[in-house]
Amino acid sequence: MNTTNDYLYLLADVIKDSPVNLTEQQVLDLLQIKFRWPVDSVETINQYQKKSTEYYDSRGFLIYERWKRLYDAGFTSILCNVLDVTRELRDLQDRLRLLRGSETNGNLYFTKGTRSLRASFDLHAHDYDVVVKIIYGRSIWQIGEQQLEASPGDVLVIPMATPHCVLENPEPRLTLTLNMTA
Repeated sequence: MNTTNDYLYLLADVIKDSPVNLTEQQVLDLLQIKFRWPVDSVETINQYQKKSTEYYDSRGFLIYERWKRLYDAGFTSILCNVLDVTRELRDLQDRLRLLRGSETNGNLYFTKGTRSLRASFDLHAHDYDVVVKIIYGRSIWQIGEQQLEASPGDVLVIPMATPHCVLENPEPRLTLTLNMTA
């Protein structure tokens, strides 16, 4: 292995081969573990492409019912730093740690789907590589100049500085994004 791309695709293969079996109800159950979700660990993408966190109590913990109203309306939520919440995700973290030599940040993007609200942030790029695993739901993505339909089980590789976004998200979707920061 002699290039960054080879290494990135090796990581993508490990991610693809790692089971992540989460249902909508399991994610909703996880979100009801009040003290697991302190302020800024769950964010909602609002219509202005900003991260909203207006559903935390004065002690900084998630008010599930307030968050759930936005989820039910079709907004996409980001559950941050989730590679500890299930055995499968912890196993994936362990596999990646052996390849990378460091922790990986994983986030879940979770939505009931929408035809009228933002499916994600508009076209944007990162200063690190991203690997996306589709857990459930179909969506249309733009990665660079290419548009593609992503289906459950697909793994998308987004190299550093590549513009990307979800263009359409008409049905419930759960995706795991793994940020390959240094």
